Amino acid sequence: CLNKFSTSPLRDYNKKKDEEVYHYPNIHSLYWLKLQADTTIQLKKKIALEIVSLYMELEIDKLTFLCDFNSTWITKNSKNRNDYKQLTNAVKYLRDNKVSLKFNGSITVDIAYLREFFEHFYILTSCDASFSYYHFINDNEDLIGYIHYDGEVRFDTLNQQADERFIRAIKKTNFEDTGREKATRI
Repeated sequence: CLNKFSTSPLRDYNKKKDEEVYHYPNIHSLYWLKLQADTTIQLKKKIALEIVSLYMELEIDKLTFLCDFNSTWITKNSKNRNDYKQLTNAVKYLRDNKVSLKFNGSITVDIAYLREFFEHFYILTSCDASFSYYHFINDNEDLIGYIHYDGEVRFDTLNQQADERFIRAIKKTNFEDTGREKATRI
């Protein structure tokens, strides 16, 4: 995956310097967007629906998901929790789809399965702090997405053409600008 998606965000720990080293591609524009929802359940459904609508509008038929550091998809924190049914269901979803407890690679999801995937993905992101560093990228490597634990979604366009396509497509969704400082406005 790292060979195919060389623009994927990555980080590693440099023991000699006692610091993290980050690799993030040069971006054209950075957007922080949000959706209105009253509950976590509503938000997970809206995030999934609106992201899939966006990618359908962009005619992108699959996304690849990868953590920016070496981490398993099912973390120790998530696999042992049974206090929140949504999280238990999200872990079960991964396990039912053959994601082992030790799997730390990328997952490519076809557009037909993205809505369900994103619902579980958001729950994992919102419930497990160690799961919060996963990005998703399209095959052309010109649009990187990221879901924050609070439900805000970040999209980075990597060139002018992708940015123009993104602006046209995002206006056909229910995403709203968060107003975050240093983000590009939609």
